[in-house]
Amino acid sequence: MKAVVKSVNWLAAAVLVVAVGMAWLQPIHFFGNPDWASPIVQLAMVLGLLVMTMAGRQVLKQLSSRQYRWLLIGLVGLIAIVQMLIATSFVDVARADPFFVRQQALLLAWGSHHWQHYFMIYPNNVNFTLLVANLLKPLLKLTQTPWVLLNVIRFIWIDTGLISGLYLLNRWRYWQPGAVSFSLLWLVSVPVAAFGLFAYTDALVLPLVPDSLALLTLGLSLTGWRRWGVLIGDGLLVAVGVVMKTNLIVLWLTLVLMGIILWWQRQFSGRQMLGWLVSLVMTLGVMFAVMRTAQQQAGYTRQADAALPATSWIAMSLNPQSSGEYRHDDFARVNQMQTVAAKRQQTQQMIQQRLHQMGVTGTLVHLLKKMRVFWATGDFDSFKLTTQWIRAPRWYLNHQRQLQFWLVLMTQTIYLTMLVQAIVTLMRRREWAVTFVALAILGLTVFHVGLWEVEGRYALPLLPGLMLLSIVGGRELPVWHLNRVIRRQLTWLVVVLAAISVVSLWQTSQATRITDVVRGNQGNGRYVVSTVQKIRPGHAVTSPLAVSGKSNVLRLKPVATHERVTITLTRGAHVVKRWRGSANELTTLNYPLTAAGNLRLAIKNTGQTPVRYGVMAANYSPLTGRVTAKQHAYLQVVIKQQFIKPHALTTGAASLAVVGCVALATILSLGRLRPETE
Repeated sequence: MKAVVKSVNWLAAAVLVVAVGMAWLQPIHFFGNPDWASPIVQLAMVLGLLVMTMAGRQVLKQLSSRQYRWLLIGLVGLIAIVQMLIATSFVDVARADPFFVRQQALLLAWGSHHWQHYFMIYPNNVNFTLLVANLLKPLLKLTQTPWVLLNVIRFIWIDTGLISGLYLLNRWRYWQPGAVSFSLLWLVSVPVAAFGLFAYTDALVLPLVPDSLALLTLGLSLTGWRRWGVLIGDGLLVAVGVVMKTNLIVLWLTLVLMGIILWWQRQFSGRQMLGWLVSLVMTLGVMFAVMRTAQQQAGYTRQADAALPATSWIAMSLNPQSSGEYRHDDFARVNQMQTVAAKRQQTQQMIQQRLHQMGVTGTLVHLLKKMRVFWATGDFDSFKLTTQWIRAPRWYLNHQRQLQFWLVLMTQTIYLTMLVQAIVTLMRRREWAVTFVALAILGLTVFHVGLWEVEGRYALPLLPGLMLLSIVGGRELPVWHLNRVIRRQLTWLVVVLAAISVVSLWQTSQATRITDVVRGNQGNGRYVVSTVQKIRPGHAVTSPLAVSGKSNVLRLKPVATHERVTITLTRGAHVVKRWRGSANELTTLNYPLTAAGNLRLAIKNTGQTPVRYGVMAANYSPLTGRVTAKQHAYLQVVIKQQFIKPHALTTGAASLAVVGCVALATILSLGRLRPETE
């Protein structure tokens, strides 16, 4: 068994080694972060951060217990303040799956038992929708805009991972400097902040790995009924994760395997191990039974012929054109089949055809591409989750591309540093807690890279575990004591790398030209089933538009028709521009540059037959977030400012300032790494 544990840890380390190579040399170019710094810049940033963390650990170790305690309290307080500001400043409209969840949860909160057809196709989201509905019921009695409160609730839940991490570091006797290091990582983590705003299951599962590990650790330190109370609570927690998000079955299996490992290490007797395994099966069964009853009480009945079979996700994962990511055309190809048998037959044919087409070599290459999607970006899809906001600061909306460029560079640097230090932990440590995280890493990687559809956010539950492994790995690294000559040489190396980085970042900025900026967007109503509103002859629809900055381009989504319409855009009492023509010609509309503020769009059907436009039909406004008892339709629209002269992604001054700060911090850190006798 000792050899097995070592092999598990080393195999997980090998996965992270591959992840380091991909994250450094081949990061994914998704929306929100297509402008990556060059590998030499990324390497320089990682080396600088490693030096800073090494010096930082030495400083933290030298603090007195009282100083350290107050520093930690201040840091945790800062986390709470920052998260509260984020929760109140940003409110997600919710798009794609989260939109259907939010809309259905509102209906359930009001007592409706009617379910949208989406949930017949995707029954996996029913349980989470029931959870959101039960949260909304009391909140709607307090306010008609409950979304900020839901943000706060999500952050509170996510922060259980912070509490669990601090508990584990204390039990591992690495409180100082581990607690401050972990809290600092939590504070600057872009994924933690982003998923606290994302109205979907990801926030629910984010802290489950450290929470489960902390409960298991606590349970082993107790005896009698208290031990079993905590262990059963751990099983229930993971069971909740499984019924809310299927891929968490990996964490449940991790607990099963940990029972066997703990029995081998004699922390469980044979009877206790058997009791542990039985309790895991029973808690999982109880949770499925509870949720099935809740579904029935809410009026939900599965429609087998409408639901996508599990094999559809396997077929989608084998699509070489998308590196195993979600493909709407794959979904439509299966969804158009009328019976469950036909759907299964269709997906089996797709699986066989794709495996035959790729062959053995092609399949291995395809798995590497899926591995890249899963592991190559440390933002875990943070920057492509939310493109529509009910509320967001205007400065953020107007400078998203520039801000995201620097945030991606920071996030990827932290991610690569965590991976390097986590590899050290996995290769040197043999404690069962390390193996717990290693099993979770291997399980989710095998599930999504080897079998299922893959996205970067599916790796999110591993983030807190990587943080913990990274902090422990920092302790395993040798402490540098550099003499004056070596420090001088390294200082010059820092200066050279800084100069190269400034030039490289400036070139990246000049190579990327921003031709337009989105000032407003409402794209709901196109996912799974298109939603349209019919405008009868002689009738008109109006829609308010919130515009965050200057704009001059408007895009609409009419259903193809040659009927004539009159479109009027106004700002207050002033008519900005009026267009007349056929609906399918008036899709991209240019108008004089108009200042930020609230605009109003009116579309009148001047033809002889109805015209249809894409809309979002919902019981809440995408502009104000206010919940409405009656469902309203909101036009699908994109508002942009198109530049006559394209803008650079960032400036040379910004590059110089960022790199200069990093270089200065690195040089100061090198100064801390002197021998004690010097």
